[in-house]
Formats: sequence, C-alpha cells, structure tokens
Amino acid sequence: MSSKRLNVAVIGTGNVGRQFARIFGTEPIPPRTLEGLTNNADVYIISVSDDAVKEVAERLPEVEGIVLHTTGSVSIETLSGLRCRGYGVMYPFQTISKARPLSPSSIPLLVEGNDDETLCRIKEIAGSYGFTSISEADSSKRKHVHLCGVFACNFTNVMIGISQKILSESGIDTSIINPLVGETIEKLRSLPAKAAQTGPASRKDMTTIYSHKHLLEELGMNKESDIYDIISDYIITESE
Repeated sequence: MSSKRLNVAVIGTGNVGRQFARIFGTEPIPPRTLEGLTNNADVYIISVSDDAVKEVAERLPEVEGIVLHTTGSVSIETLSGLRCRGYGVMYPFQTISKARPLSPSSIPLLVEGNDDETLCRIKEIAGSYGFTSISEADSSKRKHVHLCGVFACNFTNVMIGISQKILSESGIDTSIINPLVGETIEKLRSLPAKAAQTGPASRKDMTTIYSHKHLLEELGMNKESDIYDIISDYIITESE
C-alpha cells in the first residue's frame, strides 16, 4: 500500500493530534468546529482527550473511510454507532509533545479493529507511514498499558521535576541529574526495576531518610515531603 494515495484526516490540535498530522502529511482539524472536514477521506483519526472522544465522534457525518481514536483508556465501542467503513484504535504508547517531532519508528502503536478486515487495514496503513512496532491490543489490555504508562512516564517526569526544583532552590545546575536519569533508564535494558533499585529506602537507611525529610521541611516542600514518605514506605515494604 502506498501512503501517498491515502487521504488522512486528523481531528485534534493537541500534542498527539499535531504529531500524527505531521506524520500523515496533513493539517490537523480543529475538533470544536471540524472546519475543513470532508466525508471522503480514507482514514479519520480522532486525536482528542479521552473524555472528548465520544462527543467528537457523535458529530462526525457519514464518511467513506475508517474512523480511529488514539486513546488508551477509551473503549473501541465508543465508535460503534458511526456510519463508516470500519472503526478502531491506533494508540501511540509514547510521550508526545508538540514541540518535539518524533519518528514513527520510535512510537509503538497498539491497534484494534471492529473486525479482521479493518484491523488488517489499520496495520497496513501504519506500516506504510513508517510505524514499525505495531501490536494488537483490545480495549481491556490498552487500559492496563495506559495505566502503566502513567507510572512509568508521567509520574517519573513529575519526580524529575521535583528534583529540578530542589536543585534550583539550592542554586545548582539542574542538568547535573541528566546522567543519573540516563543511567537509571539504561539499566532497565538488562535488569528488572526491582533488581535495579538503589537508595536509602532500599537499604532501610532511616538516618538518611529522616535527614532528607528534615531538608524538605527546611525548603518548605511539604507536599514533596508527603510524596517522599509514600514512595519510601513503598520501597521499604517491597524490599522485605
């Protein structure tokens, strides 16, 4: 299949919408107005927030192509009432920001179709645009993957943000943590996370833990102190 023959409509102007529009060689369509939407595209990709998928889908006219959404936690059945050739899901399991273009080969896709023919077509379309990691996953499996992504990516990112805040408060260049974060991720190529765990909580070093708590209090970081407590307690329990 040649990607040049495909007319792809990407509905959504957020992080994923703009990234997909770039990959599929089109301009993103604003979801509020659907301005510029036609009914003869080969593929319609609804790339909006989870709670907006149903509302946007219900405003679509009868279309000739297949309709997909891109979320991890919304069921495929949300699209079941559409008048289209077929429907499904193309969920990118990757952290995506508007300002950072990504290669399709760096974006694992979890896909689902309402029938075998549609599923096969989704895979073919994704492959023709350079996606190389394409896996089948039904709505239940996608929810589990989406949840794990929140822990592995979103929560990790906010922890790094807290680290940067501590460094900034101390007048230290925040880039000092970059090699540490890099090695933390690199170790996961050869070790499970539990085996790679280090730090005072894994050693049950309560003296250091109390010292850290006192320092956070001195910095006025009470919320961060609560987070430190919860995570440290979890590590200690898991290490037993």
